[in-house]
Amino acid sequence: MRKIIALFFMLLTVLNLSCCVKPTEQPSFTHAPTVMPEVSSTEIIQPTESIPTKESATPSPTPTVIPPGSTYIEFYDLYADLTKTGEMKRDTIHWSEKGQRTEVFDKHNVITTIDTEEKVMYLTFNLGYEHVRGNTEKLLEILKNRNISATFFLVGEFIEVFPEKVRAIYADGHTLGAHSYYHIPPSHTMTDEEYIEDFIKTEKLLKIALDSDYKRMRYYRPISGEYCERDLYIAKALGYTTVLFDATYSDWNRTVINGYEYAYNELVKDIHKGAIYQLHIVTPDNIEALPVFLDELIGDGWMFKAF
Repeated sequence: MRKIIALFFMLLTVLNLSCCVKPTEQPSFTHAPTVMPEVSSTEIIQPTESIPTKESATPSPTPTVIPPGSTYIEFYDLYADLTKTGEMKRDTIHWSEKGQRTEVFDKHNVITTIDTEEKVMYLTFNLGYEHVRGNTEKLLEILKNRNISATFFLVGEFIEVFPEKVRAIYADGHTLGAHSYYHIPPSHTMTDEEYIEDFIKTEKLLKIALDSDYKRMRYYRPISGEYCERDLYIAKALGYTTVLFDATYSDWNRTVINGYEYAYNELVKDIHKGAIYQLHIVTPDNIEALPVFLDELIGDGWMFKAF
């Protein structure tokens, strides 16, 4: 019995020793795990540099502000507020080279002269018809030989009859402006709809003439120097800047030929800084006088600009 008890205690001793022995550690073939910082459940870790997301990189489109009661003009892809035209004065405004600016011109962004201390002037030509064939080509040659850019206000009928001349004007880098479709009747006698359609008809003819080179006109000159405030308002609403003049003379009558000297003297009378010349080429007068007039000005340090 004593032997059995002794054997039992020997077995317990062996078992206790085997539990205390640590197993042999095996080598590790992986990198040590990255120790992550402790982050509470409500903490947000911000990146050190702000990286724009796709949403933040694309600006939000600016909403189009449509005036209440405005009319959508499909050709121009714009809205024009015609509800105000009834408030506009319909009294006829007569403009001449000695005309005085009023608040109406300031209100509707009308250019009558250029305020500058530089020896700069602007040549503008109204082309409504051509009774002396070849005058347009002669004028373009005069300007090209002197590297002068000008502004041509085109009547729609001229574009329709002489698209090749319009393409030549455009090809030489001159500015094209609108001058009504038919030059009759005066704009102040038209309804709003008729007046807008007059602009569109002229633009469509230019689009046909220039084809893929077409860009809508941005400048406008009323016919006959007669218009009203409503006309200026609508022109501005359609995206045109009205350009008048402060240097001109009676060169528009095709039946009156005064000759080279008369034209030259009239041109010289109006020389001033920032002058806007309004000229026509329905007779030989300006075609003959311009070369001498321009050469003298260039020799005196004058420059010429287009709108």
